[in-house]
Amino acid sequence: MTADPQPLSATRPTPIGRWWLRNRWEELAFVHWAYEPEVVQRMLPDGLTADTHNGMAYVSLIPFRMADAAPRFVPAIPWLSTFAETNVRTYVIDSAGNRAIWFFSLEASRLPIVAFARWLLGFPYVWGDLAIEESIVDGCERRRYVTTRRRWPRRPESTTDLTIEIGDPIAEPSDLDVFLTARWGTVAEWPRGSGTMRHHPVDHPQWHLHEATLVNYDDTSVEAARFQPPIGDPFVRWSKQTEARFARPTRI
Repeated sequence: MTADPQPLSATRPTPIGRWWLRNRWEELAFVHWAYEPEVVQRMLPDGLTADTHNGMAYVSLIPFRMADAAPRFVPAIPWLSTFAETNVRTYVIDSAGNRAIWFFSLEASRLPIVAFARWLLGFPYVWGDLAIEESIVDGCERRRYVTTRRRWPRRPESTTDLTIEIGDPIAEPSDLDVFLTARWGTVAEWPRGSGTMRHHPVDHPQWHLHEATLVNYDDTSVEAARFQPPIGDPFVRWSKQTEARFARPTRI
């Protein structure tokens, strides 16, 4: 039996208790496409239901920079704790009613992080070559996110090259903004291949989002997740940064 889904909220309804892992997410681009719910549902493991907004499910491409990634009470290691990352994700309701994120892939440029997250947390991390470039064109800020190749595992192959132009701050997030960004946990299968799902609670301040425009898009990571190429204009946002804290995962 699946519990009733938690209500959506721009801030976490109740702070997490004792946290064990911290991150700072920087220079985030949010590129979202609507899909029919049954298309997304076919890609999900048993026990997860595709969450919807106005009858549509969403698949998102999120490139950003991870910084200060370390366990509690452990100082960040400059090279290891800061790196570029890109993930492909969707939005789900688990059997406990948590409105969470399910990752189809996460690419990062630090092999030790990839190994740790794959084997000890169950997330489908991939080691790749990633970079973020900042520029100003005609007085407007732009960000270019590039993934040139997957190093391990190499299959399925995937590359990303997208550029966004950053617009005005959003004073009041829309219902869709909240649906796509205010998620207070992730779900992963661990041990991998076991069918056992674990919920990872997360806490962070309310997002400070900006309007954003997709200037250039050349990506195969969504297709590598076995989706048909996205159709139509995406819903695009950008955020400078936020601090995140993770509690220990619980079995669901």
